Amino acid sequence: MAIAEPLPLAVSTDHRELSRICTVTGLRIFAGAQALTLANAVAAVLALAAGGLFGTLVGLSRAPALAFLGPGTFYAALTGHGVAALVLWPVFFEVAAMVFASSILLNARVWSMKLGWLSFALMIGGAVVLLLTILLGDASVMFTAYPPLVATQWFYIGYLVFAVGVLGAIVNFALTIVAARAEGAHEGSLPLITYGVGCAAILALLSILSGLVALIPAWVYANGWTDTLDPIVYRGWFWGLGHTLQYVNVVAMVVAWYGIAALAYGAGPVNQKFTRFAFVLYLIIAVPVLGHHFLVDPSIGTTTKFVGGTAMGFALGIPSLMHGLAVMGGVEAEMRARGAMGLFGWLKRLRFGHFATASLTCSLLIFAIGGWSGTVETTLPLNLVNHNTMGVPAHIHSVVVGGTTLAFMGFAYYLVPLLSRRRLWGGRLATVQAYLYGAGLLVMIVAQTWAGALGVPRRTQSIDYPGGTPGGWDASMNLNGVGVALASTAGVIFIVIMVATLVLGKRTEDPAELVEPAYS
Repeated sequence: MAIAEPLPLAVSTDHRELSRICTVTGLRIFAGAQALTLANAVAAVLALAAGGLFGTLVGLSRAPALAFLGPGTFYAALTGHGVAALVLWPVFFEVAAMVFASSILLNARVWSMKLGWLSFALMIGGAVVLLLTILLGDASVMFTAYPPLVATQWFYIGYLVFAVGVLGAIVNFALTIVAARAEGAHEGSLPLITYGVGCAAILALLSILSGLVALIPAWVYANGWTDTLDPIVYRGWFWGLGHTLQYVNVVAMVVAWYGIAALAYGAGPVNQKFTRFAFVLYLIIAVPVLGHHFLVDPSIGTTTKFVGGTAMGFALGIPSLMHGLAVMGGVEAEMRARGAMGLFGWLKRLRFGHFATASLTCSLLIFAIGGWSGTVETTLPLNLVNHNTMGVPAHIHSVVVGGTTLAFMGFAYYLVPLLSRRRLWGGRLATVQAYLYGAGLLVMIVAQTWAGALGVPRRTQSIDYPGGTPGGWDASMNLNGVGVALASTAGVIFIVIMVATLVLGKRTEDPAELVEPAYS
């Protein structure tokens, strides 16, 4: 199957907007949707570059053999890494996915290009303000910005402006789907990818609303208009933003898995109802799981901790496991339909020298590791030991970077060429990049897990004791620096490939050149 079944093409009621038929998918692509998707994708890559740069500085500086950042610069870089890598990069990419899934996959125009570009402008403006305040040293409050830590008011304004832009993009996404049905561009069930992006949009809406409740009082507090800001109330609403947003990323990652499988192998889920039900489970379970951030907090009751932090945390692994099995099962079914025999014969049919297989395999593997480490974070006795050690970044980098970012990179290797009609520059290099990124992350995760087990604290610039650091601390953090260097190198290669594709890539409409098949 293709990424979406070709649908009957409706005649646009707006004859002024140019459109074309994609030679790969058979879908109608309107010029506005194409431009808006590419703009958000480019912004996402730039945000990834910023987040990667900050992360490289933090990771290398945590290696005792280097430790070159001073405290002020370290915490500014740590804040920038969290904001750019956890918020700006994935959200820009997800907005690109919203435009793609609601317009291009449905053969429809974007409901309002004015709203689309206004939303994009607000997101860009908010992102620029956020990063500038961090670079100027006026917002070294880390990703969480827990009070009584306070940044300049422009830090909170940047967040709020960015959030309003995302809200506009969500509204445009929903109304584009409504308009597609009303105009007859699409009938019947939504394509699986559109359905998944719709679930991500719902979680994004809940996340943003919670964030507004946290950030508006923080902005008032930063201006001195109130003398108090309850840290517990702030933390509750902030993690309604922070943790729910990470499951927006996870749902979008799953969408990218299906997109890669469809474009690389022509593979889709064996049972669509199974996968759609798994998306719905995310909507039910994802929000209460923020309770695990309060497992060590004495102000929260035990029942709330157990239900939200532990029971729901364990349950959240179910939809992720369902999707992982559905993706692999769909690829296996397609390979067997093409003649693969034996228990593992279908694996022999995969081209592991192709960027699609590399990014999808590494994303599935590392995300699975992150799921395992997530049970540590949601189990009270283990959380008490692991809390605020390097074991926490090990989990975060497994799911958000190893899982989400690798999947986004693999999907971008298809999405950007399809929309720009330029052949991917450096296809073989893309394969090297995916494997190198995965290898670097694995080294990082092993090192951070090792460091966490030894009790190495996170969020600190350096650890110096008069008698020296405990055994293993220096070795584990130096190994983490090696992983950071490998992953950072791979991140730079990804950005080079994306820029070179847009600037130097061969213009073509040939499906074989736009989508190199992973199966041969």
